[in-house]
Formats: sequence, structure tokens, C-alpha cells
Amino acid sequence: MLRNYFKTTLRSLKKNRLFSFINILGLSIGITASTLILQYAFNELNVDRFHKNSANIYRVMNERFEGERMIQRGQITYSAVGKQMFEDYPEIVDYFTLSTFGQNVVAHNQQSVKIPFTILVEPSFFKVFSFDVLAGNPATVFDAKRKMVVSESTAKKLFPGDNESWEEHLGKIIEMGSSRLEYELVGVIEDAPENSSLQYQIILSRATTFDFFQDAEFSWNGSDYFHYILLDDKADVAALEAKFEDFSQKYFKGDQVTGTFEKFHLQPLEDVYLYSDYEYENHTTASGSMVWTLILVAAFILAMAWINYINLATSKSLQRAKEVGVRKVVGASKGQLINQFLVESLILNFLAFVLAVTLVQVSQNFFNTLVGRDLSLLSFLNLELNGLPVYFWMLGFLILGSILSGIYPAFVLSSFQASQSLKGEFSKSSKGQRLRKTLVVFQFALSIALIAGTILVYQQTNFMRNQDLGVNMNRVITVEPPSLNTFDSTFVDKVHQFAYKLEENPRVQRVGTSSMILGQRLPRTFNVRTSPESEGRMLNRIHANYGFLEVYEVELLAGRNFVRTDHNADFNLVKGTILNEKATKLLGFESPIDAVGTKISYFGRDWEIVGVTADFHHRSLKESIEPIMIVPFMSGGNDVYHVRVDGSNLQETIAYLEKSFNDFYPNDIFEYNFMDSRFERQYEADKQFGSVFNLFSVLAILIACLGLFGLAGYSAIQKTKEIGIRKVLGATIPNILQLLSKDFILLIALASGIGLPLVYWGATEWLSGFEYQTKIGVLFFVIPIISVIVVSLLIIFGQTFKTAKSNPINSLRQE
Repeated sequence: MLRNYFKTTLRSLKKNRLFSFINILGLSIGITASTLILQYAFNELNVDRFHKNSANIYRVMNERFEGERMIQRGQITYSAVGKQMFEDYPEIVDYFTLSTFGQNVVAHNQQSVKIPFTILVEPSFFKVFSFDVLAGNPATVFDAKRKMVVSESTAKKLFPGDNESWEEHLGKIIEMGSSRLEYELVGVIEDAPENSSLQYQIILSRATTFDFFQDAEFSWNGSDYFHYILLDDKADVAALEAKFEDFSQKYFKGDQVTGTFEKFHLQPLEDVYLYSDYEYENHTTASGSMVWTLILVAAFILAMAWINYINLATSKSLQRAKEVGVRKVVGASKGQLINQFLVESLILNFLAFVLAVTLVQVSQNFFNTLVGRDLSLLSFLNLELNGLPVYFWMLGFLILGSILSGIYPAFVLSSFQASQSLKGEFSKSSKGQRLRKTLVVFQFALSIALIAGTILVYQQTNFMRNQDLGVNMNRVITVEPPSLNTFDSTFVDKVHQFAYKLEENPRVQRVGTSSMILGQRLPRTFNVRTSPESEGRMLNRIHANYGFLEVYEVELLAGRNFVRTDHNADFNLVKGTILNEKATKLLGFESPIDAVGTKISYFGRDWEIVGVTADFHHRSLKESIEPIMIVPFMSGGNDVYHVRVDGSNLQETIAYLEKSFNDFYPNDIFEYNFMDSRFERQYEADKQFGSVFNLFSVLAILIACLGLFGLAGYSAIQKTKEIGIRKVLGATIPNILQLLSKDFILLIALASGIGLPLVYWGATEWLSGFEYQTKIGVLFFVIPIISVIVVSLLIIFGQTFKTAKSNPINSLRQE
């Protein structure tokens, strides 16, 4: 019997080539699109879950309050917190403290490697995290000062051509920085996996910093440390967090003058990547809501593909009715007919699945480029979900979907009466029509929503790109800072001398330096006051020299810019500051002119406001303009060079910058970026989301069009006799086309009424993540509806024109 089902299915596929092709194509596009989306989504959802104890690892977070007002929410806190919690709470079975510092250069013999940042950890690092150690003893690598572990890729750069065994390189001396501090290589570790929130190239023992920073080992001052804790399997996280109020009161007394205090809580490691909106993150983050939105799109695409199968199968049911009648006459039962059409559904879905696997493989590189990930179908299928591999779930889901999508057509076809089928007489099922129309309304509503979503993402992206930021980043090149020793009293002179050297080139218009780059989160300065009695305010602080504002052409509203004599390597000797307009308003000044010459206090001493700038965006338009104070303090190895060039002979200019850098800093590595491109990186996640959303929206709409093609054909077949009668009575082809399209226009109107409120809600929710938002205008609602109507009418006219043009005698012959 099963063999007969296969033969019948193959005959049906061959006989109805066009509909079979559309069915298989629609299903394969749906499976391909959903598989690619799920690859990306699962990759994002599985960040940090490769650690053996990921479910029990938490990060200590803190919130700082001043009275009732939260003034800081982040994950950096005091060096004493982790150790003290470990000692006080038995639920915590292990912990480690992590700190970071900026970029550096490591070298061995003649090989040098530029490191973007360095992390420092404690011996328990490898007890909490599950990174593979390729060489060295993970239990002892961080148990003393001046110990270094490097990633495998860094080791290959330090020891080129000698990668047989990393063990032989252990014990060698690695030099770091311009002062060539020596560290012992004690381990080589695997490169951080792509799905790790913590990335690294070199890791140092944290004990190394104890000699330099008094608060590094165990202190309730200096909140620059990250703490990761490992909880017992039976630990009650909520109960543990409830104890933190007493912990805060016991160890952190707060500022008795301002009334500041802190609250501590825990963040699961598995939430760190997707659900973090904290300050001072030590890694890149993504949006969990965006990932789940894409998963929803994947589900809708697959549902639309199966809906298409239902519509296309039922649209052919009338043409297969005589086949059903013959089978019933020769003794086929209703159950056998249902089984036959279910087998047909399974075979079609299987063929679509095979084609989809091919399409996934073909499009994988393009998709990886689109999302900026290294994904593969094999690794995705081997992932585990609730203890079972993904391929098991996908196979089961496809079988279930095949059965569910095949059930309705199977029951429709098997319910035809033999006598009516053989005569070509059929009764219309209003229930069946309602179901088909409901499915089409769903597709129309989803299509409208996806088109509107595509428009919204495009509008918001363009809106952010075209806003006046208050700074001019065009033709600005940033040069990464050299690895200067901040304890070297000559480093300020070196910074200035290099800037002077660059400005000797006529193609270099201005050079400035700053401690932070546009786009980075600025450190906070608390309790800035205009008088001892005034309320303390929180400002964002940036260290910059006299050239910084000129490079970015920031407007000066009052006062003056810094001059060279304002700068000092000793923070205690720096006396002047420049505020932006928002900072002056926050401090209570009525105008920028009123602020100039006034003294403000913080860090226990007075500062004179020498100038006020117009407000400018230091970060993306997702954030509001910050109140900023600019301090002329040179922070050495953290100072980035900002070089405005005239744009002519750009390659020669960059070559000049590189040569000058190498002459001044022979032990460093020259690296540069274009500031406008660097600033755009803040929108990378949004652009990736937009690209993925737009691509799969187009595919979903294409699938919906295929479904409409099927339903239009079904409608034309049903109304063949009615069309014949109308033509005999004088109806023209336009009259017939109007008749056939009227119902679909009503369905689109109904879909609009359902889809548009959902679209508006979704748009406002998504835009709430941006401080500056594009407006949702009338066109946002009109364009999707018109687009769906136009495309639908083209499909309907194309599918029904043949019926409208046919000879009415043929359709009325039965009568």
C-alpha cells in the first residue's frame, strides 16, 4: 500500500509540475530562511553556555544611589567585594576578581604583538570558567606576580613557525610595554570561542598590580573591579540577594555628606551578553529582544510556507476530485485516501527539506557575512536543546508540520462524494472557505507588518546617520596610543612632541589627544558643586588637550579653549576645565557666559571653568547628550591621537603618520582608524538586525505571494461557471477581474485592521530603545497597505486573466 502511495504521489507531482514546483519552492524557502535565522539566534542564545557550570556562574552588579536617585548602575565595584562575599556566604563555592587595562604591546625577541586590552585574574579563574588550557597548569598559572598566559593565536605570533608543542615555550620571558616589563610565560590557552562574552589575547596574574595600586588587592575604595562567583547547585539566588542589603550596610558605609549608598545584586552569566544595559561593560553586548524578534519571524515564515501548502493543495482539489471518485468506486476507504494525501505531504516536505539543505549550504557564506558570524549548518544541528541535538527537534518539527499542513487538504479531498466527483458536481464548503480566507488574512497581516518593519528600520537607521552630532568626524584619523609608562615623567612631553611633529606636514590640519574616543562611555565624576551648600551633580569626564575641540570643530559658546600651559601630567596641578552647555545647565548656570570664570569643586579642590562648548554627541543617538566636563590632564598610554587631514593624497598622509609614529615610538605598533567609520560601529548590531530582518521579510512576502497565487487559482476554478454566465450576459474582462479581486481587497482591508495596530505597538516598543527617534507618519501605514494591494492585484490578474478570457461555452457545457 505504501509503495502505491509513493507511485501515486510521483505521478501527481509529474502531472502538476507548476504547482508541485511552487509548493516545493515555497516550503524550501521557508525551511531555508527559518534554519538560517535559527542558526544565528541559537548562536546568540548560547553565548557563555559552553562553560561547564554556566548555569551557576553569576556576575556581581552594583547600583549606586544618592538619596532616592540612582546615579550609577554597573558591574564594576570594589576589589574587596568578591572575596568578602565568598567568606560571608557558604552558597558561594568559588569566585574570582577580574580587572582590565588598556592596549599594550608584548614582545619576544624580534616578534611584537599589539594587544587591544589586557585582563588580570586570580588563580580560581579556571575553576569558574571552562577555557581549555593547552600548556601549563591551570591551578597554578596565576598564583604569583608577573605571570602571563597567552591565547594560542598570540603564541603563534610570538613564536612563529614553532607550534609543535607549546610546553617548550613555558618559562620564557615576554616583555610588555615601552618600559619592557618582564613577565614569565606560564600558559597557553585556547582562543576565546566566538560565543564567549569574555574575549582575551593575554591574561596576567592580578597579583601583579598589588605593588602599583593600593586598592587592587582588598579595598573598599576604587570601584574598578569585576567579580564572578560560582554558586552551589542548591543555592537560592533570590535568598542570597536578599542578604546583600546587610552586606552593603556592614561593609560600605556610604558618603555621610551626600548620603550615597550601594546595592548589590547578581546577574546570571548566561544573561550577560543579551540582557545587559549596564555601564562600563568589559565586552560587546547584543539585544535579546532583537534575537527573539528574529525567532518569531522564523516561526512566521515557516508557518506561512505550510499555509501555502494548504492553500495550493486545496486549490487543486477540484481538479483531483475525479481521481478521488474513481478510487472510492474501486473500494478505497476514506482512511486510505487520507493516508495517501498525508504521504504526499510528507514526500513534498521531504523534497523541500533536501532542497533547503542545499540552499542553506549555498547561502551560508553570504549569510555569515551579513550577520558577522562564523556559522555552519553542521555545528547548528549538533547543538543541544533540552538534552537532545537540534537535528532531532528539527526533524520532529518538520514531520509534525508536514502532518498538520497535510491534514486539512487530505480531509477535503477524501470527503468528496464519489457520484458528485465523477459528474464534476461539488458543493461549496463555507467552513473550508472561512479557513482558507483566515489563513490568507494572516499572511496579508504579517506581510503588512513585515513591510512596515522594514520601512521603520530603514527610516531609523537613516535618521541616526543624518543627524547633526555637533562634531565633524569627516577626515579625522585616530591613531591608537603608544604604550607609554604613566610613571615616566617625560610622557607628556612625548605626547606633545609627536603632535607637533605631525602638524609639520601640510596635509595635517590639526592634532588633538583625548583619553576617550567618540562612541565610548565616559567615566563619571560625582558630587560636582558650585558651592559647598549646592547639590552635588554627576558629570561625565574626558581628558583632552587643546587640539581636541579644534579637530572635531566643536563650537565654543563662551570663554576660551585650552592652551598648552593648561596641561599637566600631575592631576593635582590641573586647575582649568571646559564644560558643555548641558553641564552648565545642570549646575544651575543661566547662560554659558555666566559659567565662565566660575569655580566648581570636585575631588576636594576647586576648578575654574575656562570655556563652554555647544552640546555634542559623544555617543550614539541611542543615548541622550551627556553633561561633559573636559579636563586638560594627560593620561599617557591611554591618550588617543585625533588627526584632521585635508583629504588629499590620503595614502601618503597615512604613510607619513606611520613613519612618524615608528620614529617616536620604535617599540610600538602603529594602528589607525577613520573616526566616522569607528563611530558607525555603535550601530553595527542595529544594522545587522536591519539587514537580516529586511532579507527575511522579503522572503516571507515572497512566500505569501505564492500562497496568494494558489488561492487566486482556486477562486477562479470555483467561479468558472459563474464567469461563463456573466460573460454570456455581457460582462467584460475588466468586470470579471473586478469580480475575482473584490474578495481579496476585502481580505486585505481586514488584514490591515488586524496588522496595523500590532505594527504600531511593535514600532513604538522598538523605538523606545533609541533616545532620538524617527517619527511614525502616515506613510508608515499607507505604504505597506498599498504595496500589498498592488502586488496582490498583479498576482490575481495574472492568475485569473486566462479564466476571464476563456470561452463561456466550455464552462457551461455541463449545464
